[in-house]
Amino acid sequence: MPTTPPLPASLARYLPPRMRRPLAHALAAGVVAACLALLLPNQYKAEARILPDAGHGPATPRTGVWAPSAQPELPGSREDGPTIIFAEILKSRRVADALLTATYDYGCRAWRFGRVRRERGTLLDYLEAPDTDRALGAFRRLLTVERSPKSGLLTVAAETRSPELSMLVARGAVAELRAALVDLSQAEGRSRARNAGERLEEVDAFCKAQAEAFRRFQEANRNWEASPEPNLRFQGTQLRQQLALWQRVQENLTLNHEQALVEARNDAQPLLVLDPGGLPREKSRPHRSFLVLGAFGLTFATSWTVLNPRTVHDLFLSREKP
Repeated sequence: MPTTPPLPASLARYLPPRMRRPLAHALAAGVVAACLALLLPNQYKAEARILPDAGHGPATPRTGVWAPSAQPELPGSREDGPTIIFAEILKSRRVADALLTATYDYGCRAWRFGRVRRERGTLLDYLEAPDTDRALGAFRRLLTVERSPKSGLLTVAAETRSPELSMLVARGAVAELRAALVDLSQAEGRSRARNAGERLEEVDAFCKAQAEAFRRFQEANRNWEASPEPNLRFQGTQLRQQLALWQRVQENLTLNHEQALVEARNDAQPLLVLDPGGLPREKSRPHRSFLVLGAFGLTFATSWTVLNPRTVHDLFLSREKP
């Protein structure tokens, strides 16, 4: 049966007899934990940060009398800012599928002291998953999204065994967020353009009918403005005002329709990226010193408890009798 290596004589002289064997066990466990921790691969985290805005209220791109007025946003009030939607988009299946199936070229170590090898493949290959459904759990741990409720700052972090792969995934997440926002903006623009176009056709028909009625009235009543009959002047004034009103409505609808067409074709989405996600130089995990200290402390406490059951019983389990 293997025995625990004894402590050095110079150290054992200063320790109580009950502490010597637990300390020897703890030192042995600490050495084993240190050796195992050295074999663990390093993890590198790349972070990208996105701002909700520059501290000003959102400016609506809509024009014309039909454009809704937006209340200005006060600096610092970010509880309901746009990064809430950004976070939900980054956690969506669309972004997960795009990042899992994208191809990356990066360098990675097979183990802690191995050589850096160039790899080319998808995140499915890196996670060793057969399909995206089975890779979702590991992907949620690989890519994390955090949002500050006070400032609205959105932090997108990717953590892998390769610094390059972490940087590429973080930047890819920002690119997918921008693409999703472009698609949503274009879809909204197409919907607005379709609605405005349908209404514009109706208004055009009203304008033509109103212009034709005013033209027939003028042909039948020349110099009606100087006519002594009040009813005739009132009728002509009404027809002219109605025609001018519908022309203004037609003009505003035309502006809104053109603006919606521009939004439907706009492929540039303003996204305030504070940090695009740089190449990490230092590892983020594992914390080897904590592993060694944890193994040392846990082994020492367990060994001391097993070797001194009577003392443990007297200190923690026994009760005073009345």
